[in-house]
Formats: sequence, structure tokens, C-alpha cells
Amino acid sequence: MMSCYCEICGKEVEKNQCRKIVIEGSILNVCPQCYNRLITQGKARPYVEERKERQPAPKQVAKPVKPRVREEYEVVEDYARRVREARERLGWTQQVLAQKVRESENIIKRIESGRLKPGIDLARRLEKVLGIKLLEPVVEENVSSNHESSEDLTIGDLIRFKRE
Repeated sequence: MMSCYCEICGKEVEKNQCRKIVIEGSILNVCPQCYNRLITQGKARPYVEERKERQPAPKQVAKPVKPRVREEYEVVEDYARRVREARERLGWTQQVLAQKVRESENIIKRIESGRLKPGIDLARRLEKVLGIKLLEPVVEENVSSNHESSEDLTIGDLIRFKRE
């Protein structure tokens, strides 16, 4: 079995499971878990191998594209109360709400009881149908400069630590 090691966590994975990402201009081999975490957090981008022989000559000089800032959202803490009150205000049953958001009635019951936190997609559909706010932007706290958490370190930080 051919294998490779994740350059983030060190885990050994099969060669066909290895993924390539770009972090701060460096190409790294990573395991699927690190790949998904870093891509979804916006800390890395997938590596796309360029094929020079197939690239047509550019006809125009492309304008630089501003990187899109991907805002992350989280569901508010009192989502269950908000959903239930909005549904009752509209005079709907849980079954009617379930049909409007294309989910099962059981899912709506679990959300309203607080046993199931809706995902971002479902929360957006509930917001639209009920006319309420369930999502709020994620606020990142400032990280102190002494890097208490190894999750917030970059490769450059590690290199600086070894020199000190």
C-alpha cells in the first residue's frame, strides 16, 4: 500500500486519499479531515495543477479579481423559541411549516423543542418562510500574540519559534 503523511497533523493516509492544498503560497499534502477543515475555514485553497500545453494565449489582460470575503454564520441560541413563535404568529401548524421549508414534520418538532439545531441551509429557508432572523455572523475573537493555541499557528510561526 502506498501512503503519504499529512503535513498538517502527521497522520498516515493512503496515497489516493491524499489531497493537495495551498497555504500562504506553499503546496502541502494533507489528509481529508485537514483538507475539509482548512478549506471550509478559508485558511487554504485547493491546489489545481496547471497544464501549460493546453492553456490558450490570453486575448485581454484580465482585471485583478478581489477575493470574496466569505462570511461565516451561526444559528442564534434562541432559535427554537423564534421558530415556534413565528410559526404560531402566522397561524401555521408544524406540518404546514414543514411543507413550506421542504422538511419533515419531525425535523420541525425537534427544532422547536431545541433538540435539533438547524444547519445553515435550513436556517436560511426558515428565515425566508417565517420572516425572522436565525443566523448571525461569526465573530472571531482576537488571538493573543503569544500563540497559546497550536490551531492558530501558521507554518511561519513555527519556523520563528524554532529560531528563538
